[in-house]
Amino acid sequence: MAYKDIQVERKGRIICMTLNRPERMNSISVETGNEMLEVFTEYKENDELWAMIIAGAGEKAFCSGLYVSEAAKETAETGETGGYTIFKPWTDLMQSIEKPFICAVNGYCIGGGWHLVADSDIVIASDTASFFDTHVNIGLINGVESAGFAYKMPLGIVMRMVLEGKHFRINAAQALQWGLVSEVLPQAKLMNKAWEIAGHIADDAAPLAVQGSKRAIMGAIDRGPSEGIPYTWEVLTDIQNTEDTKEGFLSFVEKRKPKFVGR
Repeated sequence: MAYKDIQVERKGRIICMTLNRPERMNSISVETGNEMLEVFTEYKENDELWAMIIAGAGEKAFCSGLYVSEAAKETAETGETGGYTIFKPWTDLMQSIEKPFICAVNGYCIGGGWHLVADSDIVIASDTASFFDTHVNIGLINGVESAGFAYKMPLGIVMRMVLEGKHFRINAAQALQWGLVSEVLPQAKLMNKAWEIAGHIADDAAPLAVQGSKRAIMGAIDRGPSEGIPYTWEVLTDIQNTEDTKEGFLSFVEKRKPKFVGR
């Protein structure tokens, strides 16, 4: 299917979604959000897709968040502030997906663009990446994406980024230092690394084991230490009698690469 605001590429069991509005710093409009929702839906429902990469076109920006010009026009026409609601459908869906997301951040990641970073499982960045927020500077609350950041990096840094708005920015090295990203690379090597990581997952890991591991980790975080650790023991049994687990054991004994099928 052809899209207007995004590009979609598939290689084997990997799907890559690239925001493709570089002239607008890859901001997210109503149409962009609808297209993203379609891609996330396909990723969730297609059993042949095992890993997803999220990227932004161009070198200036990964994503600048809400397409404010569109929201401002809607506000002028209706008399009511628009914008928030267009993010909720695709962010809710992304958060519900147990398959892995790899996010490759190049250039600016601003405001609503944080959603894609907060809800990804592995985040890498180019050495040109810069993270900051402008919600408070245009009269909006940064709640959802900043809460997601607070799970990944020190709360004090998140609070400063949100409350100081455009005046406090962190670069790629600081994002690595504070745990927001796991690796920083030259711009030219960013996407190759993203595909390499996705390949490690899609080509060499059992998909049900990957999804179960993500479910166990996120479920434990949600429950806290006293309930979270016991919960992970429950998750371990979810796939113990699947074809892939049996294949993993057998291939180890036979000293060959396993052939996982997702069952």
